[in-house]
Amino acid sequence: MVAQRPRSKTGSRSSRAAPPENRPLWVALAWIEAHCVVPDGFKRGAPFSLYGWQGDFLREHYTIRHDAEWEPTRPVLGPAFVRRRSGMVGVQKLGKDPMEAAQIALEGDGPALFAGWAGPDEGWGCREMGCGCGWSYAYEPGEPKGMRWPTALIQVTAVSEDATANTYQALRPMIELGPLSDRIRKTSEDFIRLPGGGRIDVVTASATSRLGQRVTFVSQGEAGLYTKANRMIAVADTQYRGLAGMGGRAVWHTNAWDPSEGSLAQREYEHPSPDVYIQFERPPSGLSMRVKDERWRIYRAVYPADVLRENDGHVDLDSIDAEAVGILAHDPAQAARFFGNQLVTGSGRAFDHDAWAARKATPDCAHPAVVIGGDGSKSDDTTALIAACCACGHFWPLGVWDPRTLPGGRVIPAEVTDAITQAFARHRVVRLWFDPPYWGDELAEWEAKWGDKVVKGWATGRNAEMGWACRRFATAIADGTLTHDGDPTLTAHIGNAHKRTLLVRDDTGEALWAIQKETRDSGLKIDAATAAVVANEARLDAIAAGVLNEGGSRDYSGVDLSIYDLSAPLPSEALT
Repeated sequence: MVAQRPRSKTGSRSSRAAPPENRPLWVALAWIEAHCVVPDGFKRGAPFSLYGWQGDFLREHYTIRHDAEWEPTRPVLGPAFVRRRSGMVGVQKLGKDPMEAAQIALEGDGPALFAGWAGPDEGWGCREMGCGCGWSYAYEPGEPKGMRWPTALIQVTAVSEDATANTYQALRPMIELGPLSDRIRKTSEDFIRLPGGGRIDVVTASATSRLGQRVTFVSQGEAGLYTKANRMIAVADTQYRGLAGMGGRAVWHTNAWDPSEGSLAQREYEHPSPDVYIQFERPPSGLSMRVKDERWRIYRAVYPADVLRENDGHVDLDSIDAEAVGILAHDPAQAARFFGNQLVTGSGRAFDHDAWAARKATPDCAHPAVVIGGDGSKSDDTTALIAACCACGHFWPLGVWDPRTLPGGRVIPAEVTDAITQAFARHRVVRLWFDPPYWGDELAEWEAKWGDKVVKGWATGRNAEMGWACRRFATAIADGTLTHDGDPTLTAHIGNAHKRTLLVRDDTGEALWAIQKETRDSGLKIDAATAAVVANEARLDAIAAGVLNEGGSRDYSGVDLSIYDLSAPLPSEALT
């Protein structure tokens, strides 16, 4: 056989003088460079050469335990490796998707498993392995040998189909245009058929039917977006259980995450495990993307030299800077995360605080129709009830309960119910919308008392609905179609609210956003702001139902009038 060593970019042979527990499966890296091709661009179809950072990542993931044993009839699978799982945090345009595609190809038909320790004159020969490309690799004595999965079952995972397409659409030409086409001949848009009855499938938050199936390798793209709210953390945990049963392993890749969201990547990074490797090149602290000289220092720290065009790589830092500057103008936090590998929260303040302050006013409206929005928990966050006049758009709090200041550290549900009861006695409440978690029993009681035409659980965890609701509330603040009583707690919560960019876009392609705290464990609460957003949605719904139409002060558009004393005069002081 003709020995074909890994290229220098993937780590030289001299690096084998490492501690005995660090013995990379070098044949895996060499196989990638011999079988994968560049999937697109001017070099489409050319041999795929690993950058240094890619080689470092793969070397760490495919490191064999020094005490791993091997029996031909009972091979050690995942436990033969030092790493159970690996993660990579990198900036935009670094080359995460092509590397992810190359690793999927390796796991699908390459020497991705440990096959014992090499003796003299041993090697890997593609012809003997059923591949007609003729490539061969000579092992050094004592080097880990590789073998294929007999039936590789792989899942390519992301939050959305667009996100999985970044990897999957790089994988297909990587296979079709190179030596892998000799053995992998079915590469459809839906799945890829592998030798031995294996396959590669796509899993997203909206298409989880394949969860629970047998799996040998999982690639999780943009793991910084996997949260409890979008159910992707549950998806990942299910996949990890499946891998454990098959002796398989996983990798994830992502941009820097928003620290307030509690993502899968954040969980892995903040609670390190010795058998989980994370590659995360962070820039020096204290540098700002807003300052040009500091921004370029950040680029030089997070973009490895060999990926730069000046060194025959593919990244042009002038183009990167132009893109980053464009995003800085409207979303500096996103620019810092995407192009600086900085862990920065949110996308800035959600609402215009100066505009909110200018909306303080004394109500001057005798219309009795009122809505209430509610949000919160009973022991962690504050609970808030915000009322709004349907006619004039005046907002004020009915109550804000902070468990940190209450006996036993818990909100007393009876006090919240009492505040709502008083509001019904004083006003004509036509909508009571409340975020359901933690308050399901109370919502049922309120619905039984005041009717399902009035009481409704309005879940704030729905991305599209909350994104549009936050935009409508921000617009109402900006254009002056709402006022408020200047309550300091409500004003503070409005100011504490930060944007959380969503994967939902409007018709123009602009991303919607929801609101979040500055950091996940911040003591600066935003529940009253959330309740105000919900109240605004309730108000708009009541108006659309005709509550302001002539006679609306008496018919309330489908509301059960038995809950009101309509013989009483309408209170002119309704909103004071």
